[in-house]
Amino acid sequence: MAASERWHERTLQDREWLCASFGNLTLVVHSILEEWRVAPLYGSECDCLMSDADTPPEDLPWQRWDRGAKDVKLRFRPVFPDRPVIIRPRSPLNLSPRAKATFYVGIPAFIELTAHSEGQYERLSAWPSEQPSNTWHGTPISGTLCYSVKTRARRQFVPEDWQEMSIISTIEIANTGTHSHPFERLFYETGHLSVFEHEGRLWSNHARIRTGEKSDSLSGVVFASKPVGEATRAVELAPPRQGRVRRSMLKEAFSTFLGVTHPND
Repeated sequence: MAASERWHERTLQDREWLCASFGNLTLVVHSILEEWRVAPLYGSECDCLMSDADTPPEDLPWQRWDRGAKDVKLRFRPVFPDRPVIIRPRSPLNLSPRAKATFYVGIPAFIELTAHSEGQYERLSAWPSEQPSNTWHGTPISGTLCYSVKTRARRQFVPEDWQEMSIISTIEIANTGTHSHPFERLFYETGHLSVFEHEGRLWSNHARIRTGEKSDSLSGVVFASKPVGEATRAVELAPPRQGRVRRSMLKEAFSTFLGVTHPND
């Protein structure tokens, strides 16, 4: 199975330019004066573009990178956000003792651009396909700046529930204790997740989380090598940002890794 054409390598000769759309994001790339110039535009901001123009508008919010005179190749890749995300279910759920539940979560992809510099691919930057919302995880004194996933976790996969550039992640949460455990929010680190594509939809490898009697008894996250269910034959587009691991222990987040929403969240 091959990746969709939008993820194929592209060639841009000197003074040529292109527009590439990824959901609500449009990236304008211009090769000129031994530079890669990139302008991220959202929604109606791209109405000023004319595809048959010799050059793009000069007043776009250009970001610039040096390149070699013979460098002409570039490619786009979907990647996970550069921060952890906070996930909430569609409605609060109490996990029964010794029960487990699987959730489908759509995490908006960032679009990474790599381009040749002196004949080798180098990462230029990555831009969110949808402008994310910031949220804080932890106490006012000690915590982590995260992104908040706007679309709530679902128990079933319905394609229409998520945007085109959402990475569908399946998360199995198991309660190994003897008491019910509330689930209203989940601190989710995506650095060990790959991005795959199946029939034009983005997926990640499956993750399993276990929780016991106390919040500090969490055993972390166990990662499968591929997506599950209908996407098991997906093709990998991007490897994990922090490398492949079988298990991830997030000790610093255990106290609020899985739990309830607090009034100031």
